[in-house]
Amino acid sequence: MFNAITAARQIIRPLLRRDAPEYASMISLIVCIVMAAVSLVIGLVQRSLIVQTNGYITLIDIGNSLLFLAAVQRSMRDPDMTFNYGYGKYESLAILVSANLLIVLTIFTISEAVLIFQTPPVDQNSYLLLTWSAASFFVMRFTGRLLNTYANRFHMPMLKYDAELWRVDSWIEIGVFASLIVSGVLQYLGQYSIGAVLDGIVSIGMLIVAIQVPLKHGSEAFRQLLDRTLPDEMQYEILAVIAENHDRMCEFKSVHTRQSGKDIFIEIDLVMPFDYTLEHLYQLEADILKGLHQKFPTAIPRVYVTPCDHQCEHAGTTTCPVKKAIQPPTYLA
Repeated sequence: MFNAITAARQIIRPLLRRDAPEYASMISLIVCIVMAAVSLVIGLVQRSLIVQTNGYITLIDIGNSLLFLAAVQRSMRDPDMTFNYGYGKYESLAILVSANLLIVLTIFTISEAVLIFQTPPVDQNSYLLLTWSAASFFVMRFTGRLLNTYANRFHMPMLKYDAELWRVDSWIEIGVFASLIVSGVLQYLGQYSIGAVLDGIVSIGMLIVAIQVPLKHGSEAFRQLLDRTLPDEMQYEILAVIAENHDRMCEFKSVHTRQSGKDIFIEIDLVMPFDYTLEHLYQLEADILKGLHQKFPTAIPRVYVTPCDHQCEHAGTTTCPVKKAIQPPTYLA
């Protein structure tokens, strides 16, 4: 038991360092867990479908927070050593998971609304529901601002997307608070049936608002998760750009391409003279990237260079095609 606690501390401790981007994601995850648990308990005990549905939405956000935390950890552990077509797949996966779960939750909420219409609650503690809703709003705003601060500090779009989700949730919470006030007034006036109808309508409306973003970006997210090889015509255009610079490289080794959604990932492997300066290498890379972006504006290219094996140097002379191309011509006397 003690070993398990020690191991858990070793895992959690790095995630709670304020100088690391994982801190914001971890706080977001903790807030999701606490808010989901409390909202579900209060909603079930008080038979408030609005608060209960809000808890289920936050429960779904736990999955998103776990995905974002994994993405942030990976980007910090291995930022760009492998050209793995971007970390946007985590966002795409989160969008698809959210869309599917929210659709299931909508069906469940409609069935719960029917039950509440039949037997409206008569003993809700409106003060408890309103207090929790107000506290939830301020916690959501704080979490969103924290994520936004860390997103700007560490330049991580994943944190920015998570912050946007919290911002949308906070606006939904304002609607929840207003609905709870109206529901409390109806309860006070003894209009329990009308209050139950309002509870159900607002709950379904919350889900419709929450599902807008996943549905809007769902098809694009699905395409992002499907890696596809580029068609031959596009491959030839890439080779044409490389061929335009053939006299500036010792050898063209290979090109690897992949398409994920609108993004086109291109890896080019070249062999260059062993004694070339960085200035020459960067100029060649810039020209190749410029040519690729002119043909494919959404391209994300990488040029990898390895030095030659010196086999072109013989007794002070060179057969290097690059050096021979830049040498001034010699004329016979």
